[in-house]
Amino acid sequence: MECYKCLYLWNPSTGVNKQLHLSPITIAGNDHILKFLYGLAYDLSTDDYLIVFGSYECDDDYEPVSGNIDLEIFSLRANKWKQIKVSSHLPYRIRSDFHLLSARVGSFLNGAIHWLVYNYESFKDVIIAFDLKEMKMSEIALPNDFYVAYSPVDYDLLVFGGLISVWKVEMSTIKIWMMQEYAVHSSWTKTFDFSFDPALNFFPVCFTNRGDIVGPDAGSGLAKLNDKGQLQEYYVVKTSRMTVYTESLLSLPDDTKQA
Repeated sequence: MECYKCLYLWNPSTGVNKQLHLSPITIAGNDHILKFLYGLAYDLSTDDYLIVFGSYECDDDYEPVSGNIDLEIFSLRANKWKQIKVSSHLPYRIRSDFHLLSARVGSFLNGAIHWLVYNYESFKDVIIAFDLKEMKMSEIALPNDFYVAYSPVDYDLLVFGGLISVWKVEMSTIKIWMMQEYAVHSSWTKTFDFSFDPALNFFPVCFTNRGDIVGPDAGSGLAKLNDKGQLQEYYVVKTSRMTVYTESLLSLPDDTKQA
């Protein structure tokens, strides 16, 4: 979580948190440094938490000044940042044609952090996967019928049951695809396609064990829908952002404190 000029790592299961120092790029940056990729991973082999940032310099219209992306990784155990050098070209940005100009939070799976971004050279939305062991970035194509028209729409990826999923909400209709076999494009399967009943300003954050879909409604409530889009439960929640976490009693290395 980033709070003004502070960065905190927090385990909600234990209440333990740690304030992290900012990266050299963030400290030296200005208002035109757009941090658009965030990701968190746990390396079991070294008992270390790793945080990945991706940023680029932009103009007043949020257009990139150059084709460069600065990738940084923070090791909690080493307590320091370092820049990541990757050999592959990184033509990725956040789409700015409508209201999607917000940071993308990555999902960790198969030793890599995944984000849904826009490739401005191929003019396509894609998933990128940053392998933390190899320090390499790869690209995963979206389903052939995943097309984002120029209209009010939300879309992103999530991980459920060890599978990568992508979702799109447009005009009170939600569509969700799941990749049944990792990085195999032909395994994309559309698993949900329905309209909300009643209409909601909704987007999914997780699935229940029974197959219901849970997510916020315009930041003012938390809704649970069944696989036909029918509202099952609704709770008023006073928050602007929601996320899902896996409970863990693992402690943060060194210099931690209780919330």
